Amino acid sequence: MSFESDKSIAFLIAKTRNILKNEMEKELKPYSISYAQRVILIRLCEKDGLTQKELAQDTYFEQSNMTLMLDKLELKGLIKREPKENDRRAYLVKITAQGRNLKNVLISLGDNVIERAFKGVSNDQKEELTNMLQLIYENLKNTTSRS
Repeated sequence: MSFESDKSIAFLIAKTRNILKNEMEKELKPYSISYAQRVILIRLCEKDGLTQKELAQDTYFEQSNMTLMLDKLELKGLIKREPKENDRRAYLVKITAQGRNLKNVLISLGDNVIERAFKGVSNDQKEELTNMLQLIYENLKNTTSRS
């Protein structure tokens, strides 16, 4: 059996992630919000008041990129940063009312993209895919943490 990169699991996952992200970016364009900014805003709706480091860890973004993304969200009035008590080097990232008001729109746009992506896929298949991806992630995460 020969290897075909176009059919490899890693390639298919990467290709699918890229097209999902691109489709999401198209949907978000009227709101002048990037996919990454959407992820941050939704996470802050779920867990407000995280430090920049915690937010980077929670969203799987590099901490070095987080500052720029937060700067842009702050300029738009969607988040604010407040000094953390007892640690003058750290800031808590908080979503503003304006940012929180976008939550339902941001979730709905994501749901629409996912609905298009899963056209013709049964609920059982979606659940099985979710479970498999979670297992793959956990396997690799556990391997990486042992290194």
